Amino acid sequence: MNVIPSKLFSTQLLFQYIVVALAFATPLSIAGYTALSALLLVLWLIEGDWYAKWKMICAQPVFKVIGIFYLFLVLSLLWSDNLIQGFEHLRKYYLFLLIPIIYTSLDRQRIPQIFSAFLSAMIISEVLSYLIFFDLMPFKYKESWSSIDPSPFMHHTPYSIFLIFSIFLMLIRLLKERKNTLQTYFYTFFIITMTINLFINAGRTGQFSLLIALIVFLSIYWRFSVLKTLISTSLIASFIFSIAYVASPNFHHRTNETYQTFHYLLTQGKPLSDSTGLRLMMWQTAGIVISEHPLIGVGVGDERDAYHEVLDTKLPELKDQISGFSDFHNTYIQIAVYSGVTGLALFGAIFFTLYRNFDTNKELKTIGAIMTTLILLFMFIGNFPAAYLTILFVLMTAVTLKRPT
Repeated sequence: MNVIPSKLFSTQLLFQYIVVALAFATPLSIAGYTALSALLLVLWLIEGDWYAKWKMICAQPVFKVIGIFYLFLVLSLLWSDNLIQGFEHLRKYYLFLLIPIIYTSLDRQRIPQIFSAFLSAMIISEVLSYLIFFDLMPFKYKESWSSIDPSPFMHHTPYSIFLIFSIFLMLIRLLKERKNTLQTYFYTFFIITMTINLFINAGRTGQFSLLIALIVFLSIYWRFSVLKTLISTSLIASFIFSIAYVASPNFHHRTNETYQTFHYLLTQGKPLSDSTGLRLMMWQTAGIVISEHPLIGVGVGDERDAYHEVLDTKLPELKDQISGFSDFHNTYIQIAVYSGVTGLALFGAIFFTLYRNFDTNKELKTIGAIMTTLILLFMFIGNFPAAYLTILFVLMTAVTLKRPT
C-alpha cells in the first residue's frame, strides 16, 4: 500500500478546509477573507507540483483572456500622467490571483461543503438583517444599521446580489439533492425569506437582477425555450413585484422614486439631483471623455483628471453637483474612459470566455452563469473590482470553471 507523506497530505487537506472557511467568511468579513486568502497562497506554494498546475492554467482559456486584459491595462500606464493612481487601480485586481490558486488545487468533492459554508454565512447575515429591520438588534456594529437599510456587513447593492445568488443556489440544491421533509421545508423557508429580504432592502438593482437571474436559471437548468422562459418570468415577476410594492415600504418608495426621476428627465430634459440623476450626469461627462479618446482611452489613473477637465471646460453647469466624484458608478464606462473601446472589448471577452468554459455539470454551469450574469448587471451601476462582490465572483468562478479531465 502506498503511503502518502503526512506533510503533503496535511497541506492538501488544510488547503481544502481553508477554501471552505473562505466561503463562510465571504459574506461576513473582508478582513477574514484577506487573511484566509493569504494562507491559501502560502499553502499553494508549499504544495508545489508546479508543472501540473501550469498545464491546468494554460489549458483554461479564461486565464489567457484575463492576462491579456490586465497586460493592456499595464501598457495604458504609458499614456497616463498619474502613475500612482494607475498602480493603485491595478493593485485592486490582486484578488484575481486567487482564481488559479483555487482552480488548480481544489478537490471537487469539497464543492458541496463550499456551498454549504457560504449559505450558512448568508443565513446568519439574513437573520441579522431581519433583526435590524425590526429594530431588535441589541448592539450596532455599523452606524448605518436601520430599518431603512438593513444590510448587515456591506452596502445594500452588493448585499442584494448576495441574496439573489443565495436564493438560486438554494433552489438548485433543493432540486438536485435527495432530502427529507425537514430539509425541504428548511430550504423552502429560506428561499422565501431571502426573497422577502431582497424587497425590504434599500437597493433597486438587486430586484431587477432577480428577473435576469431567473431567466438564466430557466434557460440553463431547465432548458426552457425563449417563449416559455419569458412567460414564466413574467408571471413570477408580476406576482412577486405586486406583493412587494404593496407590502414593502422600501420597495414602494424606491419604485416611485425611480419613476419620478425618469419622468422628470423625459418632461424637463434634465435629470433630478437624486442618486439616479447624479449617475446620469457623471455618465454624460464620461461620454465626452470617451468621444475624445475612443481607441485606447486616457490611460489608467488619468480618468479623474480627464473628468474634471471636461467639467471645467464643457459642462461647468454640472460642476457644483458632481465635482466630488470618486468613480463613474459604471464599470463599463470607467474602463472605456481609461482604456478605450480596446480595453472594453478585452474586458467583455473575459465574460464571453467564461460563459463558454463553465463546468459541464448542469448545476455548476447554472451556478457559474448566474454568478457571472449578476456581476455583469451590477457593473452597470457599480465599479469592479468592488470588494465583497469581487470576492464572491472570484470564489465561484474558481469553483465552477471547467477542469481538464
